[in-house]
Amino acid sequence: MNVIVFIGFIMFAVAVANMIQQRLFRKISVNYIAMLIGMAIALIPQTNQIIEGFSSEIFMGVIVAPLLFFEGQRTRLYNVLRSWRAILGLTVVMLILATITAAFGIYLSIGVSLPLSFILAAISTPTDATATESVVHGLKLPKKIEFYLKDESLFNDASGIILLNMAVDWYIHKQLRIGEAIGNFIYSAGGGIVLGVLIAVFVIFLRQSSLRSKHHLASSAVMPIEVLYFLTPLVIYFLAEKIDVSGIIAVVAAGLVHNVESERSRLTNAVVFYDSYAFSEVIINILNGIVFLLLGIIIIRSMREDVFNQQTIDAIIIGVILYFANLAIRFLYCRFSLTLREKISSKDAWIFSLGGIHGAVTFALAYTLSELNVNLADFHLILVSEITLILLSMIVPTIAFRFMLEKDKPDYSQRAEVDRVRVEMVQYALKQIDKIYLPVKIRKQLEFDLRAQMNQTSVEDFIKEIRHTASQKELPDDQKEFRAVVYRYAFRQERNYLGRIAQREQEYRHGFLTLYREILMAEIVFLTDEEN
Repeated sequence: MNVIVFIGFIMFAVAVANMIQQRLFRKISVNYIAMLIGMAIALIPQTNQIIEGFSSEIFMGVIVAPLLFFEGQRTRLYNVLRSWRAILGLTVVMLILATITAAFGIYLSIGVSLPLSFILAAISTPTDATATESVVHGLKLPKKIEFYLKDESLFNDASGIILLNMAVDWYIHKQLRIGEAIGNFIYSAGGGIVLGVLIAVFVIFLRQSSLRSKHHLASSAVMPIEVLYFLTPLVIYFLAEKIDVSGIIAVVAAGLVHNVESERSRLTNAVVFYDSYAFSEVIINILNGIVFLLLGIIIIRSMREDVFNQQTIDAIIIGVILYFANLAIRFLYCRFSLTLREKISSKDAWIFSLGGIHGAVTFALAYTLSELNVNLADFHLILVSEITLILLSMIVPTIAFRFMLEKDKPDYSQRAEVDRVRVEMVQYALKQIDKIYLPVKIRKQLEFDLRAQMNQTSVEDFIKEIRHTASQKELPDDQKEFRAVVYRYAFRQERNYLGRIAQREQEYRHGFLTLYREILMAEIVFLTDEEN
């Protein structure tokens, strides 16, 4: 029962964060609002006790793994294969340089032992694509920098985990085994790729066999395969971790393979493809919200457990060193590296270095140490240091990018323009409908539904319509067919109008495509209802 309450409460909090952002703070990323709500939950004793203790293994497997799987599915495998040298440089070479620089910076500045310094540095290296999206909300990232940041965040978690394991082994056994660490990296990363690809190919084979069978139109035949698809990242991650290969690399590799499938099977069963896409979008939004909600909760809980003393001051200083060491190495590597496909300007190199945001994975790695033989005082030092790093990595670019990046058409501005066009579109369709004869009953239904499209019906109107509908008997089949023809005609007029407007206003093209999709969905919903 406690688990059900916990899940329900988390989902409710994420929904509240989205509603607040949509209604009140459209200029702010919903992730920040989710994080603030998480902080508020942790500060209130009654709500804080509802949230279960943090488990890094569950967090990585149930939240981070699906996010990376779906992120991989949005990434073309061709682009990754073409840029393998650049990705390897960003996720291995640059990461090792950043770890060494940050570790020795801590060791020489604070006097922390070298093994502990390397633990702190290794945890600070993985970046978070979700967090990057938060700090560039309403701004345009250069395409090539966006590409490098995305690919880096997909693959650098595995490198960070390997380096962390090496540093923890050094910390516990007082012996540095570099050769073993290199062997572990090759086995872990290579094994993760092989496992992820094999399972993805198997799942794709099952899906395609089902879709191409004579029973593929039956939802009961498709449903088990779709359920298997959404369980794929969980199965891959935990199986990979069980055999000691990288679960993160495995789910990313599987996602990339699924991207190839989705490109070439969209029309095999369009309904199944769209349902899968829509459901994955919902899952991504929910998981993103949960990540930042939990991040806010963990920040408050960690700070509450820490006593402000000299160790806390040292931890904050260490967090600052970690941030600026990573920032410097990221800039220098991006500016002067020969592995990247093209030369990067100083400005773009700064954007890349600032865009390496740390978030959920950094926290998860820090919390894995609670299950190992790490001194409690050192564990608290690590937590406060990484909290400082995470906050700096989010606050600094949020401010700096406002001066460095071009403003994108913000979501709220685009929505306002789309809402305006939606009204004009529906009014155009109504004018065309006025030119043809319609029975009064069908005309009233159509006018109400079209006005509902542009949000011009009140709750009172809706209640009246319900009463009227409940008191009317069903239309005969011939009138229902005629009504379907009229509705299709109205939707066609809307699409025609939108097509002409979209040609003239290219800057809002994405918003118009969304509106066009809404019209098609409205027609699908209406036709589905007519069939039933």
